[in-house]
Formats: sequence, structure tokens, C-alpha cells
Amino acid sequence: MEPVISEELLRIYYKKIFPCDLFAQWLTYNSRSTGLSKREFSFTLNGDIYLRYQSFDSSSDFRKELVKLCPTKIDIGAVYSNSPKLHRSILSSSFKPEWKELVFDIDLTDYDEVRYCCGDQSATGSPICLRCWPLARSAVLCIDRSLREDFGFRHLLWVYSGRRGVHCWVCDHSARYLDQTSRTAIVEYLTLVRGGSSKKVRFFADWIFL
Repeated sequence: MEPVISEELLRIYYKKIFPCDLFAQWLTYNSRSTGLSKREFSFTLNGDIYLRYQSFDSSSDFRKELVKLCPTKIDIGAVYSNSPKLHRSILSSSFKPEWKELVFDIDLTDYDEVRYCCGDQSATGSPICLRCWPLARSAVLCIDRSLREDFGFRHLLWVYSGRRGVHCWVCDHSARYLDQTSRTAIVEYLTLVRGGSSKKVRFFADWIFL
């Protein structure tokens, strides 16, 4: 279970600091036709409470709900054919994922077979130390170059995952509309190390948000 985070501090953060407007601009690609209303969000609340199918009509509605619920974690899902918050009231045939960014997750704990600097032996009890990060940097450089040079993608957003790694969001229009077969093929192409009980890089390139 994740440690409990102060709801009072979270509420201040979401009310005064969290960049809801920038999130909306990014996730709608400044398109009025796309909007936030068809984008799925999921929230994890204190106590490991998980809420799926959250959607919002505007960035201000997004902020209001964040201030109200104070999630400890926000996950971003696909854009659907209808608003996710209406999924229980519409036919399943009218509620399908239409597109989603191609997303990769580099997690340092997936390098345990070649990471000898810390882990359970860490004096602080943390599984990550400063000497781990060159592994993530190497993965970022390799994946970034391949995505740009081998696949022609241009709009890559690399972000710290908030815990033990890095996420890459491939935001090109062509990447967002890839089907599952194409996404799997890209993952296979970028999977350089195989074997063993632990994966070295975890790829979240699924067609829909799970």
C-alpha cells in the first residue's frame, strides 16, 4: 500500500499549482473538436481507492474534481467515441477507444539483473540510488534515437515518472492512431534484451488504457 499523503497539501497543490490548463492544451492538441470530454482519466485516492472512467468538459471542471477528490495518482487513458463518464448509460457498441498516444515506461527496478549498486542492500532502504540513473539515461538515448530515426516520430515527451523511472509519450498524429498490431511491432523492434525472469524495460504501448 502506498503511504498516505496529506489531503490538505494535495488540495492546495491542485488548487494553486497543478497546471490544468496546460494539461488540457496538451491532451486536446489545441483542438476544439477533441476536447477533454472524451479523454479517460483514472484517479487513485488515499487508501488505494481506484476510480476509472473520469472525464471532464473543461480544464476548470478538471481542477474542481482534483480539488474535491485529491487523488494521489492520475493516469491518462485513451480518447473514446463518447464521454467515459457516460459509459454505463450508452451501448457498448457506441463506446470504443479511438486513439491514444504511444507510451513507454522505463522502470529502474526492471534492470535488477544488471543493477548491483543498491536495491535491498541500500542503507536507506530505497531500491534506487544515483548510480542507477545512467541505466535509464542509456535507455532514453537509445529509444529516443530509434523512435526519431527509424520510425520518423518527432513529438516525444520525456517525463520523470515520479518514482523509479521515466515515461516517454509519443504524441505524433500517426502514433496516436496506431493499431495494436503496429504498437506491438514497435515494442518488439525496441526490445533489445530478452531472457531471464526480469524485464529490462516495460512497455506500455497498449491500444487502450488498462
